Amino acid sequence: MQTLTAPLSRTVRRQPRKLSGTMRWVKRGLKVGTLLIATGIVSIYWRSGQLEAALNRVGSDAIVVSAKFGFRVEQVDVIGRDQTDPKALLAAAGLKRGDPILMFSPEAARQRIEGLPWVASAAVERRLPDTVAITIIERRPIALWQHNEKISLIDSAGANLGTVAIETAPPLPLVVGGDAPSHASELLGLLAEHPDIEKRVQASSWIGSRRWDLKLDNGIEVRLPEVGVAEALRQLAEAEASSRLLERDVAAIDLRLAGKMVVRLAHEASQPVKTKPQQGI
Repeated sequence: MQTLTAPLSRTVRRQPRKLSGTMRWVKRGLKVGTLLIATGIVSIYWRSGQLEAALNRVGSDAIVVSAKFGFRVEQVDVIGRDQTDPKALLAAAGLKRGDPILMFSPEAARQRIEGLPWVASAAVERRLPDTVAITIIERRPIALWQHNEKISLIDSAGANLGTVAIETAPPLPLVVGGDAPSHASELLGLLAEHPDIEKRVQASSWIGSRRWDLKLDNGIEVRLPEVGVAEALRQLAEAEASSRLLERDVAAIDLRLAGKMVVRLAHEASQPVKTKPQQGI
């Protein structure tokens, strides 16, 4: 758990008049007693699930006064933050130290926090009298996305998690093309079923908003079909296992026709490669 410090608001405070020892103790006792009573009342409403309704019935002036009795934001506890910028998180939560905690809306804060790029979901709650607890689940990047000369991280839902310098980018698969993020998760899942093929893919390009081309580490281009990608990759994996196809002097492998594989050797015309006939189910 991390504790974030809410920014202090700049206020000018007057020096209080000095009180006698007895008066200070009396005043302190009244303040503590009032705080305990107020805490008990608020706790009852909170446990009954009626705190928000009760706050709506209480005037804003009364809520402001409650801050003087300790119901104010002093601490923000955060669980799950790794990539999310702490300043952006506090800004989205709308928290400042000293603000009346009863005026703070956990639901509105949750919605704003879930609008941050790295946040998949969030939970926000008050912990009276002075703490706000934020729990977030961050998105997990699955690939690098190259588009408009920029490299970004994307998650399994295709959400853009922000740009990254190629020099510091994590070792993730690279996908290219405007609509590539929306389809990357499915392709990467299929490639994971064929590790010998997966480890050789340098980049996957989304072509014509309908299909993928794979660029392998030795320069071979693999053209996948619009439908039947799983079968095409299985076909390629079998050809590699049986004849080491990817070790040959090959320029391109075309799998766009179901059940067929057309191989273009470097500096030669395309040549069909015989594959096993597909069996019906």
